[in-house]
Amino acid sequence: MSDEDLTNFEPDGQPDVDESRSDYRARVEAALEGVATEPMPGGLALDLVTRQLLFIREQVAPDLEAYYEAESFDLATYGPHPFLPVALDDAVFECVYVSEVSVQGLDDWGSTKTYDFPAGRLAHVPAEMAWTGAEVDDV
Repeated sequence: MSDEDLTNFEPDGQPDVDESRSDYRARVEAALEGVATEPMPGGLALDLVTRQLLFIREQVAPDLEAYYEAESFDLATYGPHPFLPVALDDAVFECVYVSEVSVQGLDDWGSTKTYDFPAGRLAHVPAEMAWTGAEVDDV
């Protein structure tokens, strides 16, 4: 055991759990620094319900309350959303299922059916990492 290891112990000989947790938190934050993990307009995401790929057209509301006020529709309690990591402060995004885009419809992209989803229903697809060579650092 090194001298550094000995400094992380309490007088009773047990590891300092709070310091250990804060060290881990700091390492995770450093590993994820600069890595996009949230859905973003112009990006791709997976719908956690259907497991289908989505293109995110735009953010339509900053949170579920603003969406409800504008649309009179409650996304917080809709369908499977209460059982997903959907929170009231989730932004809402207008999305298109990529599978619904066809060669015949490329000239009429604006008429493709769109769906509004809270961020908690979407898993960001890090396509931007494909051309930058970026990786998530190890902790």
